[in-house]
Amino acid sequence: MLSTEPLLADIFEAKKRTASIVKETPILESEYFNNLLDMQLYFKCENFQKTGSFKIRGASNAIYSLTDSEAKQGVACQSSGNHGGAIACAANLRNIHADIVMAKSVSKAKIHNVKTYNGNMIFCDSMAERDELFLNIVKENNRISIHPYDNYDVIAGQGTIALEIVEQVKDFDAVVVPIGGGGLISGISIALKGLDSPAQIIGCEPESVDDTYQMFKANKRIDMQHRESVADGLMAIVGQMTLPIIQRNIDKIILATEKEIIDTTKLVWERMKIVIEPSCALALASVIKNKAMFKGQKLVLVITGGNVDLVSLPWLKVGKN
Repeated sequence: MLSTEPLLADIFEAKKRTASIVKETPILESEYFNNLLDMQLYFKCENFQKTGSFKIRGASNAIYSLTDSEAKQGVACQSSGNHGGAIACAANLRNIHADIVMAKSVSKAKIHNVKTYNGNMIFCDSMAERDELFLNIVKENNRISIHPYDNYDVIAGQGTIALEIVEQVKDFDAVVVPIGGGGLISGISIALKGLDSPAQIIGCEPESVDDTYQMFKANKRIDMQHRESVADGLMAIVGQMTLPIIQRNIDKIILATEKEIIDTTKLVWERMKIVIEPSCALALASVIKNKAMFKGQKLVLVITGGNVDLVSLPWLKVGKN
């Protein structure tokens, strides 16, 4: 397991280690959005990834980096959904036990994902309870904890997205990446910097959960409370390991409102005919909001996942928010 920040070589090694599990996901384009915004957009579609999100990259790299003796202990994680599904999948493939601690409010699609891969689901009522319950499970059962973002093997696995992007899209000006705990943008930024890519690395967050934006602007860690967003995959507070990488490597962070995220989710479903989560519609929503900044450029938008409850669509909840 990596004990220091991953290097480009570690990300290439992660790509080899996970090659039999992780799919190379497609890049989609949209004439509608290109014309609307006067720029060239490339959608990196991790919603077509195994388990329905990018999380399988980091999860499988972490699980397959374990020694045989560590693997026998089994693994545990806490998750808002997609990391849990990815851990369950990778653990199932390696034939080891996985405890997944999740809030009862997690979407049914994400719960079904964990069930599909035989993860042992343990539910809790609140984030505070989730933390305590998780720590007890790890201690009592001697599990290996695999954090969703504060884990260097996870970060290296997420960075494999960038290795695909540079092969699929030539001479892009920027990559736009949603930020929750920061593992994805950390891995992507390490890879792009290691490859000497001139592209800007742009993070995005919901205005309602802008912890990374505030810390990035202040250039220091700030004590933040948990907050809610329709982008449920992005409600985590940026990690202890990931924040220094973000502060060092990325160029800026842009924001979008809850309504902008919901409206963009619906627009992508209607215009591109693909199922995406609000957490990744944020990338396009924040570009639309800041379109003058990117006029005429070639942008890669990382579409992080597509695990959505089809009976509880975000735009049907607008009046309740």
